[in-house]
Amino acid sequence: MTGEPQDSDTDLVHRALAGEERAYGQLMTRHKDGLYRFARRYSGNSDDALEIVQLTFISAWQALARFDTGRAFDVWLRAIALNKCRDMARRRKVRRFMMALGQISERQADPPSLEAGPETQLLDRDELRRADAAISSLPDGLKAPLLLTALDGLTMAEAGAVLGMSAKAVENRLYRARKALARTLQLPEDS
Repeated sequence: MTGEPQDSDTDLVHRALAGEERAYGQLMTRHKDGLYRFARRYSGNSDDALEIVQLTFISAWQALARFDTGRAFDVWLRAIALNKCRDMARRRKVRRFMMALGQISERQADPPSLEAGPETQLLDRDELRRADAAISSLPDGLKAPLLLTALDGLTMAEAGAVLGMSAKAVENRLYRARKALARTLQLPEDS
Protein backbone atom coordinates (compact mmCIF):
# COMPACT_ATOMS: atom_id res chain seq x y z
CA MET A 1 0.00 0.00 0.00
CA THR A 2 1.29 3.44 -0.82
CA GLY A 3 -0.29 5.17 2.16
CA GLU A 4 -2.31 7.45 -0.13
CA PRO A 5 -6.00 7.77 0.63
CA GLN A 6 -8.34 5.76 -1.57
CA ASP A 7 -10.43 7.69 -4.04
CA SER A 8 -14.07 7.94 -3.09
CA ASP A 9 -16.69 6.30 -5.26
CA THR A 10 -17.85 9.76 -6.35
CA ASP A 11 -14.32 10.72 -7.42
CA LEU A 12 -14.03 7.50 -9.41
CA VAL A 13 -17.42 8.13 -11.06
CA HIS A 14 -16.31 11.61 -12.13
CA ARG A 15 -13.03 10.25 -13.49
CA ALA A 16 -14.86 7.45 -15.35
CA LEU A 17 -17.24 9.98 -16.88
CA ALA A 18 -14.22 11.99 -17.98
CA GLY A 19 -13.06 8.98 -19.98
CA GLU A 20 -10.72 7.24 -17.55
CA GLU A 21 -11.66 3.58 -18.01
CA ARG A 22 -9.40 2.50 -15.16
CA ALA A 23 -11.56 4.47 -12.71
CA TYR A 24 -14.63 2.41 -13.60
CA GLY A 25 -12.51 -0.72 -13.27
CA GLN A 26 -11.65 0.35 -9.74
CA LEU A 27 -15.36 0.79 -8.96
CA MET A 28 -16.06 -2.69 -10.30
CA THR A 29 -13.24 -4.22 -8.26
CA ARG A 30 -14.41 -2.41 -5.14
CA HIS A 31 -18.05 -3.51 -5.40
CA LYS A 32 -18.08 -6.86 -7.25
CA ASP A 33 -17.81 -9.11 -4.18
CA GLY A 34 -20.70 -7.45 -2.35
CA LEU A 35 -22.87 -7.52 -5.47
CA TYR A 36 -22.02 -11.17 -6.06
CA ARG A 37 -22.98 -12.12 -2.48
CA PHE A 38 -26.27 -10.25 -2.85
CA ALA A 39 -27.09 -11.81 -6.24
CA ARG A 40 -26.04 -15.30 -5.05
CA ARG A 41 -28.31 -15.10 -2.05
CA TYR A 42 -31.16 -13.69 -4.09
CA SER A 43 -30.97 -16.17 -6.95
CA GLY A 44 -29.75 -19.22 -5.08
CA ASN A 45 -27.39 -20.01 -7.97
CA SER A 46 -23.75 -18.99 -8.44
CA ASP A 47 -23.89 -18.96 -12.25
CA ASP A 48 -26.95 -16.71 -12.20
CA ALA A 49 -25.22 -14.48 -9.66
CA LEU A 50 -22.22 -14.02 -11.96
CA GLU A 51 -24.50 -13.11 -14.83
CA ILE A 52 -26.43 -10.67 -12.65
CA VAL A 53 -23.22 -8.96 -11.53
CA GLN A 54 -22.05 -8.62 -15.13
CA LEU A 55 -25.40 -7.23 -16.25
CA THR A 56 -25.41 -4.84 -13.29
CA PHE A 57 -22.02 -3.39 -14.18
CA ILE A 58 -22.99 -3.06 -17.84
CA SER A 59 -26.21 -1.25 -16.94
CA ALA A 60 -24.40 0.93 -14.40
CA TRP A 61 -21.83 1.92 -17.02
CA GLN A 62 -24.57 2.81 -19.49
CA ALA A 63 -26.39 4.90 -16.87
CA LEU A 64 -23.34 6.37 -15.15
CA ALA A 65 -24.02 9.87 -16.46
CA ARG A 66 -27.40 9.76 -14.68
CA PHE A 67 -25.90 8.69 -11.33
CA ASP A 68 -26.81 11.15 -8.57
CA THR A 69 -23.53 11.77 -6.74
CA GLY A 70 -25.57 12.71 -3.68
CA ARG A 71 -26.45 9.02 -3.30
CA ALA A 72 -24.18 6.23 -2.18
CA PHE A 73 -22.78 4.43 -5.22
CA ASP A 74 -23.08 0.97 -3.62
CA VAL A 75 -26.77 1.58 -2.84
CA TRP A 76 -27.34 2.64 -6.46
CA LEU A 77 -25.56 -0.50 -7.70
CA ARG A 78 -27.65 -2.72 -5.43
CA ALA A 79 -30.83 -1.16 -6.82
CA ILE A 80 -29.67 -2.04 -10.34
CA ALA A 81 -28.69 -5.56 -9.20
CA LEU A 82 -32.08 -6.04 -7.55
CA ASN A 83 -33.78 -5.14 -10.84
CA LYS A 84 -31.56 -7.62 -12.68
CA CYS A 85 -32.46 -10.31 -10.13
CA ARG A 86 -36.14 -9.60 -10.58
CA ASP A 87 -35.77 -9.65 -14.38
CA MET A 88 -34.06 -13.03 -14.24
CA ALA A 89 -36.75 -14.43 -11.93
CA ARG A 90 -39.46 -13.20 -14.31
CA ARG A 91 -37.72 -14.84 -17.27
CA ARG A 92 -37.51 -18.09 -15.33
CA LYS A 93 -41.22 -18.00 -14.55
CA VAL A 94 -42.06 -17.44 -18.21
CA ARG A 95 -39.68 -20.22 -19.23
CA ARG A 96 -41.26 -22.66 -16.72
CA PHE A 97 -44.71 -21.68 -17.91
CA MET A 98 -43.72 -22.24 -21.52
CA MET A 99 -42.19 -25.61 -20.62
CA ALA A 100 -45.43 -26.58 -18.94
CA LEU A 101 -47.24 -25.74 -22.16
CA GLY A 102 -44.74 -27.78 -24.13
CA GLN A 103 -43.61 -24.74 -26.11
CA ILE A 104 -39.87 -25.22 -25.51
CA SER A 105 -37.77 -28.28 -24.84
CA GLU A 106 -36.19 -29.08 -21.48
CA ARG A 107 -32.77 -28.84 -23.12
CA GLN A 108 -33.36 -25.16 -23.87
CA ALA A 109 -34.66 -24.35 -20.39
CA ASP A 110 -31.78 -25.83 -18.37
CA PRO A 111 -33.12 -24.89 -14.92
CA PRO A 112 -30.59 -24.51 -12.11
CA SER A 113 -30.16 -27.44 -9.79
CA LEU A 114 -29.93 -27.06 -6.06
CA GLU A 115 -28.94 -30.70 -5.63
CA ALA A 116 -25.79 -31.13 -3.61
CA GLY A 117 -22.91 -33.06 -5.10
CA PRO A 118 -21.12 -35.77 -3.16
CA GLU A 119 -18.61 -33.26 -1.81
CA THR A 120 -21.36 -31.28 -0.10
CA GLN A 121 -22.98 -34.07 1.85
CA LEU A 122 -21.67 -32.78 5.15
CA LEU A 123 -24.37 -31.65 7.52
CA ASP A 124 -23.28 -28.03 7.70
CA ARG A 125 -23.29 -27.69 3.92
CA ASP A 126 -26.73 -29.24 3.75
CA GLU A 127 -28.01 -26.74 6.30
CA LEU A 128 -26.44 -23.87 4.37
CA ARG A 129 -28.05 -25.12 1.17
CA ARG A 130 -31.41 -25.38 2.93
CA ALA A 131 -31.06 -21.83 4.19
CA ASP A 132 -30.05 -20.56 0.73
CA ALA A 133 -33.01 -22.34 -0.83
CA ALA A 134 -35.37 -21.00 1.82
CA ILE A 135 -34.13 -17.45 1.27
CA SER A 136 -34.33 -17.68 -2.50
CA SER A 137 -37.88 -19.05 -2.27
CA LEU A 138 -39.14 -16.06 -0.28
CA PRO A 139 -41.44 -13.68 -2.16
CA ASP A 140 -39.54 -10.72 -3.63
CA GLY A 141 -41.21 -8.29 -1.27
CA LEU A 142 -39.70 -10.15 1.70
CA LYS A 143 -36.48 -11.45 0.16
CA ALA A 144 -35.00 -8.14 -0.98
CA PRO A 145 -35.30 -6.34 2.40
CA LEU A 146 -33.83 -9.36 4.18
CA LEU A 147 -30.85 -9.63 1.84
CA LEU A 148 -30.13 -5.92 1.82
CA THR A 149 -30.22 -5.49 5.60
CA ALA A 150 -29.44 -8.75 7.35
CA LEU A 151 -26.94 -10.11 4.86
CA ASP A 152 -25.52 -7.07 3.03
CA GLY A 153 -25.42 -4.82 6.07
CA LEU A 154 -27.42 -1.87 4.75
CA THR A 155 -29.40 0.14 7.25
CA MET A 156 -33.17 0.04 7.00
CA ALA A 157 -33.10 3.56 5.57
CA GLU A 158 -30.54 2.56 2.89
CA ALA A 159 -32.53 -0.56 2.04
CA GLY A 160 -35.63 1.60 1.85
CA ALA A 161 -33.84 3.89 -0.62
CA VAL A 162 -32.96 0.91 -2.81
CA LEU A 163 -36.48 -0.50 -2.62
CA GLY A 164 -38.39 2.78 -2.79
CA MET A 165 -40.07 2.39 0.60
CA SER A 166 -39.79 3.75 4.11
CA ALA A 167 -37.47 2.34 6.76
CA LYS A 168 -40.57 1.29 8.74
CA ALA A 169 -41.87 -0.70 5.76
CA VAL A 170 -38.48 -2.41 5.51
CA GLU A 171 -38.64 -3.25 9.22
CA ASN A 172 -42.13 -4.73 8.78
CA ARG A 173 -41.03 -6.86 5.83
CA LEU A 174 -37.94 -8.05 7.72
CA TYR A 175 -40.18 -9.26 10.51
CA ARG A 176 -42.39 -11.14 8.04
CA ALA A 177 -39.35 -12.57 6.20
CA ARG A 178 -37.87 -13.91 9.43
CA LYS A 179 -41.20 -15.51 10.36
CA ALA A 180 -41.46 -17.13 6.93
CA LEU A 181 -37.89 -18.44 7.13
CA ALA A 182 -38.49 -19.84 10.59
CA ARG A 183 -41.55 -21.72 9.30
CA THR A 184 -39.74 -23.01 6.20
CA LEU A 185 -36.68 -24.13 8.15
CA GLN A 186 -38.85 -25.41 11.03
CA LEU A 187 -37.16 -23.17 13.58
CA PRO A 188 -38.79 -21.63 16.63
CA GLU A 189 -40.29 -18.32 15.51
CA ASP A 190 -39.53 -16.38 18.68
CA SER A 191 -35.74 -16.69 18.33
